[in-house]
Amino acid sequence: MKKLFVFFTFSILTLSCTKLFIKPDSTSEPERNFEIFWNDINNGYPYFSEDNINWKDRYKQYKPLVTPSTSITQLYNYFTQMLSGFSDGHLSVKYNGNTYSNEKRESNDAQLVKNDGSEFFITNSDVYYYYHFYRVNAIYLDSNSYVVKKATNGIANNLNEDTVCIYGYRKQDNILYINITSFLTHYSLDNLLVQIFKDYPDSKGLILDLRMNGGGNLGTMWNAMSVFMPEGISEVRYAYNKEKVGPLPENFGAETYFAIHGNNYPLTFTQPIVVLANRLTVSAAEHAVLALREINKVRNKKIKIIGDYTFGATSFIVERTLPCGIQYTLVNNKTTDINHNIIERTGVRPDEFSYINDIKINQDDQMNRAIEIINTNAF
Repeated sequence: MKKLFVFFTFSILTLSCTKLFIKPDSTSEPERNFEIFWNDINNGYPYFSEDNINWKDRYKQYKPLVTPSTSITQLYNYFTQMLSGFSDGHLSVKYNGNTYSNEKRESNDAQLVKNDGSEFFITNSDVYYYYHFYRVNAIYLDSNSYVVKKATNGIANNLNEDTVCIYGYRKQDNILYINITSFLTHYSLDNLLVQIFKDYPDSKGLILDLRMNGGGNLGTMWNAMSVFMPEGISEVRYAYNKEKVGPLPENFGAETYFAIHGNNYPLTFTQPIVVLANRLTVSAAEHAVLALREINKVRNKKIKIIGDYTFGATSFIVERTLPCGIQYTLVNNKTTDINHNIIERTGVRPDEFSYINDIKINQDDQMNRAIEIINTNAF
């Protein structure tokens, strides 16, 4: 969608006149900005029924409050109030350094650790660093269990934003470990995965770690997941999508589907796979989890997803900017799994719930459970 920009028209009456007359800009009037915002949500947002929101009532409540003298800050505050009660984390408004989001805030939503009933939430970068670096290096590499390598976008130092994959091999029981940290990359993950499989042909199982993967490019993810497709299978559908095309709750366009397609690689991975996911497995990474669940049905049913619900942000995000400068985001399509269950807002349910019991550098209960599943064939 196009962004709306403010254009000023200057009228100079005489060359000797020192005053500059500015024509009023109707597009920046508070009432006009309110109407644009309300109508955009009304026409585009797909989950009014699921959220039990009467958007017309919000209009009746807040429209009388907006006058020509309403400031942009006041308008921003009205918008945040209007969005209260929605459950979709993609709904947000931003202005002048302030951001309001309906990101899930209930207990366990961003939870990584359970310890005797208490909860640990992500509060700083140290926990993120623990998940992405110390988990692999300190837990399993110091004991020489893994040979570890990193694939980056050009920087091969300590783990950072450019690291897209960490992988290694658990030598004592021939388990391969691959941690894809992001799909937001131009790195050819599919070619990398095929090369890893060639490097470790004796692997009896794979731990595919998608925890903390914030998503990225769906095309990159599709290519990467295609290496798990069985030979001779041309397509596996894993989710459906409908775009909201008008104001009525049922006003959607034609349903489309998401799918993983077969590839021409000479080698794919056919051994058992345990997929690790958690509440910060987001967007394209959630699509990967859904895809692997369906790929499992055309394999030997040896793919198991463990951990927690994923984040629940599988629909496409739309960004807008009002003439007054307020920015906002929403989704205008409804994504469901292969059984037409809505997964936006709630996330993808694992096959088995598994939690980290303590935030210790030398302990990863989810990883240990994945190893146990492969070693005992508990699929």
